[in-house]
Amino acid sequence: MWIREKFNGIQPSVQPDPRSCINDNRSLKSSHSVFVVFLVIVGTLALISLSVKGWNYYLTPLDQRPFHPDYADMKPSGPYSHGLGIIGSVLIIIGVSLYSCRKRMRSLWNLGKLSRWLEFHIFLCLVGPTLVIYHTTFKEGGIAAITLWTMLSVVASGVIGRFLYTQIPRNLNGTELTLGEIRSEMQHLGTVLEADDLGARVIRVIDNAFEQIQPPEGIVGAVNTFFHLEQIKVKTHHSVHLMIEASHLPVDAAKKIQGAASERASLLQKSLLLSQVERLFYYWHAIHLPFTVIMFITLAAHVTVSILLGYRWIF
Repeated sequence: MWIREKFNGIQPSVQPDPRSCINDNRSLKSSHSVFVVFLVIVGTLALISLSVKGWNYYLTPLDQRPFHPDYADMKPSGPYSHGLGIIGSVLIIIGVSLYSCRKRMRSLWNLGKLSRWLEFHIFLCLVGPTLVIYHTTFKEGGIAAITLWTMLSVVASGVIGRFLYTQIPRNLNGTELTLGEIRSEMQHLGTVLEADDLGARVIRVIDNAFEQIQPPEGIVGAVNTFFHLEQIKVKTHHSVHLMIEASHLPVDAAKKIQGAASERASLLQKSLLLSQVERLFYYWHAIHLPFTVIMFITLAAHVTVSILLGYRWIF
């Protein structure tokens, strides 16, 4: 079968302790979850605060806003909304610059995991545009409209890029795995699962479920295969869970097998789509980068025009 032919038979040069690998994975995933939850909470609180602050003004019809008591502060050129635009733009610039430097400058490669930098980049580049949208008070025109819609296009393409990024197998540092490294990881997971009879049966359930799927051809085929694999992954997860429950294993042993089984199923799923996802990721870069450049150009033009027209915020 193609899965066994692709992943079996290669001995890694260094054999780490499989139990240690699984524990390290759990620890890193736990810390990553805390980091992501923290960013989500901060972003959500910011969104709620902005909405509560200007709720009454934003619901006021455009032609009646000049008569609103908070119009002087809340209008796009007012101290409050103008400040949101400046802060949002700065957050976007920082988010793009930091992640770009971390990814491209060799001297920064050891400064934290790339995946953490990516999460922080996404956080800043979601909160920043949100502040800019509130800066516009949900209306647009002229160069500001071009900047706004270009920015939203960059955000939308960024969401797609994040999804594609998660579909490429990576190591603990966020670096893309080579085929040999994928094979080695599969072998490590197999060693963990084959430590007892239940683990061996779990491997058979997982491999048999995925062996019916062949690597797709074309974008449409990749999309259809992705949804099919998601269904298979859910079913195998449920089957493995029932097998573990029926075995009455101790909690720690059950968690170890469940974790290794989930890792193996996820790796098999991503490996089936690897070539198509890498191709899509290449095309995505070709689209996302020009949109980002256009966004910064129009942003610079918008700032320049605002300054020339005398909008200096609190300075």
